[in-house]
Amino acid sequence: MVGAGSYRADKRRMRYFVVMVLIVLGVIFLRQKKVENSAPQKTAEAAQPVLTPRPASEHDWAKAAIDRTNEVKQKVKRERASNEVP
Repeated sequence: MVGAGSYRADKRRMRYFVVMVLIVLGVIFLRQKKVENSAPQKTAEAAQPVLTPRPASEHDWAKAAIDRTNEVKQKVKRERASNEVP
Protein backbone atom coordinates (compact mmCIF):
# COMPACT_ATOMS: atom_id res chain seq x y z
CA MET A 1 0.00 0.00 0.00
CA VAL A 2 2.96 2.34 0.41
CA GLY A 3 3.48 2.58 -3.36
CA ALA A 4 -0.14 3.62 -4.03
CA GLY A 5 0.39 7.13 -2.64
CA SER A 6 3.27 7.94 -4.97
CA TYR A 7 1.34 6.53 -7.92
CA ARG A 8 -1.56 8.86 -7.22
CA ALA A 9 0.76 11.84 -6.76
CA ASP A 10 2.41 11.14 -10.12
CA LYS A 11 -0.99 10.80 -11.72
CA ARG A 12 -2.08 14.20 -10.38
CA ARG A 13 1.13 15.84 -11.56
CA MET A 14 0.71 14.31 -14.99
CA ARG A 15 -2.91 15.43 -15.19
CA TYR A 16 -1.87 18.98 -14.16
CA PHE A 17 0.92 18.93 -16.74
CA VAL A 18 -1.37 17.75 -19.54
CA VAL A 19 -4.01 20.37 -18.70
CA MET A 20 -1.40 23.13 -18.65
CA VAL A 21 0.06 21.99 -21.99
CA LEU A 22 -3.40 21.96 -23.56
CA ILE A 23 -4.10 25.47 -22.28
CA VAL A 24 -0.79 26.78 -23.63
CA LEU A 25 -1.35 25.11 -26.99
CA GLY A 26 -4.88 26.56 -27.13
CA VAL A 27 -3.57 30.07 -26.50
CA ILE A 28 -0.89 29.66 -29.17
CA PHE A 29 -3.46 28.33 -31.63
CA LEU A 30 -5.86 31.23 -31.02
CA ARG A 31 -3.08 33.82 -31.41
CA GLN A 32 -1.96 32.19 -34.66
CA LYS A 33 -5.51 32.20 -36.03
CA LYS A 34 -5.86 35.88 -35.13
CA VAL A 35 -2.61 36.70 -36.96
CA GLU A 36 -3.64 34.63 -40.01
CA ASN A 37 -7.04 36.32 -40.22
CA SER A 38 -5.55 39.82 -40.18
CA ALA A 39 -2.56 39.10 -42.45
CA PRO A 40 -4.25 37.95 -45.71
CA GLN A 41 -6.10 41.23 -46.15
CA LYS A 42 -2.82 43.13 -46.34
CA THR A 43 -1.06 40.63 -48.57
CA ALA A 44 -3.99 40.25 -50.97
CA GLU A 45 -4.02 43.97 -51.72
CA ALA A 46 -0.28 44.04 -52.29
CA ALA A 47 -0.21 40.88 -54.41
CA GLN A 48 -2.81 41.87 -57.00
CA PRO A 49 -0.94 44.64 -58.86
CA VAL A 50 2.21 42.55 -59.26
CA LEU A 51 1.09 39.68 -61.48
CA THR A 52 3.88 38.82 -63.88
CA PRO A 53 4.33 35.50 -65.65
CA ARG A 54 7.22 33.38 -64.48
CA PRO A 55 9.36 31.23 -66.72
CA ALA A 56 8.47 27.57 -66.49
CA SER A 57 10.76 25.45 -64.39
CA GLU A 58 11.56 21.87 -65.25
CA HIS A 59 9.05 20.68 -62.64
CA ASP A 60 5.96 22.63 -63.76
CA TRP A 61 6.42 22.70 -67.51
CA ALA A 62 3.10 20.93 -68.03
CA LYS A 63 1.22 23.60 -66.08
CA ALA A 64 2.96 26.32 -68.07
CA ALA A 65 1.93 24.61 -71.30
CA ILE A 66 -1.69 24.42 -70.17
CA ASP A 67 -1.62 28.08 -69.11
CA ARG A 68 -0.19 29.09 -72.49
CA THR A 69 -2.87 27.05 -74.27
CA ASN A 70 -5.59 28.81 -72.30
CA GLU A 71 -4.07 32.21 -73.13
CA VAL A 72 -4.07 31.38 -76.86
CA LYS A 73 -7.66 30.12 -76.68
CA GLN A 74 -8.79 33.35 -75.00
CA LYS A 75 -6.93 35.44 -77.59
CA VAL A 76 -8.54 33.53 -80.48
CA LYS A 77 -11.95 33.90 -78.85
CA ARG A 78 -11.49 37.69 -78.54
CA GLU A 79 -10.29 37.98 -82.14
CA ARG A 80 -13.23 36.00 -83.46
CA ALA A 81 -15.65 38.10 -81.42
CA SER A 82 -14.11 41.33 -82.70
CA ASN A 83 -14.18 40.08 -86.34
CA GLU A 84 -17.90 39.29 -86.19
CA VAL A 85 -18.90 42.73 -84.94
CA PRO A 86 -19.66 44.96 -87.96
